[in-house]
Amino acid sequence: MTRRCAAFTLLEVLAVILLTALVLGVALDFTVDLSRASTRAAEGTRAMRRVTAVLDHVARDLERSVLVVKPEETDPLEHPWIFLGEARGSGTGADHLKFVTRGHVPRGTAGRESDLEVVAYAVRKAKDESLEIVRWSSPHLPESLNRDVPDDEDEGAMLLASGLAGFGVTFIDELGERVTSWDSSSLVQSGQLPAAVEIEVALADPDDPEADPKTFRRTVVLPLRPFDLEELLDPLAAASGGKPEDEAGEEGEESVACASGPCGALTVCQAINCSADIAGIENLKSFGNESFCRYRNRIPRSFHVAIVNPACR
Repeated sequence: MTRRCAAFTLLEVLAVILLTALVLGVALDFTVDLSRASTRAAEGTRAMRRVTAVLDHVARDLERSVLVVKPEETDPLEHPWIFLGEARGSGTGADHLKFVTRGHVPRGTAGRESDLEVVAYAVRKAKDESLEIVRWSSPHLPESLNRDVPDDEDEGAMLLASGLAGFGVTFIDELGERVTSWDSSSLVQSGQLPAAVEIEVALADPDDPEADPKTFRRTVVLPLRPFDLEELLDPLAAASGGKPEDEAGEEGEESVACASGPCGALTVCQAINCSADIAGIENLKSFGNESFCRYRNRIPRSFHVAIVNPACR
């Protein structure tokens, strides 16, 4: 009597091997696609963080920019205060900046130290033709006008970002006009600050270098207007809270009208919501306890939407 043993045929074995290979192939392909997608997402997140860090850094410096108007009798070359923006490359905006800010943190020493700081940004090309941004700062104002923008580590500059496809700053004046350069030491823009700036950063797509770079923009309001120290120190000037007895002038009349109005007894932050979600409004807190009427004419129009009482506008 013959006994038969149960076994797979060669055809069945080959079919199982083929099906197993197909399943493994699909699973492997899915794993590779998932890994690539995860890598692209991680790279996108890193790129976004890098761009955000650059925008935050530049925006924070620009929000703190301050300018003192040159006295008429002062030689322009002896006035160190400047707000400079120049387009030296082929970008869409200024790629070299230099201005004075109130962002310096004084050291804890016995001597007095100002919170003023000279800040400069410069764009330069790297070996791979990508762009690098360097930032330079000094807590000391020069003795005279200095338009140089350091862009070398040997001169005290610090590499802020690399691997960029573009960087530029556009300036917006009080009338809403957009320009790609600004020079507070020139005759046209003498003693002036832009009302706002638009910062632009571009990143190339690493997977498709031929594609148009992805552009990120941020608009920043410059809350502090240029200071006229002679007027502020004059007890009879409207800017310092007073007015000449015989000639009030238009600004003096506005100050008197404001003082007798609904906001006459309010401070800046009492009249304006200093916690409003408007770029740059945090800087109002630096003089938020001062009289609203005293600073009313120097508060940017973009902040007027945050004025608590519309009658104060």
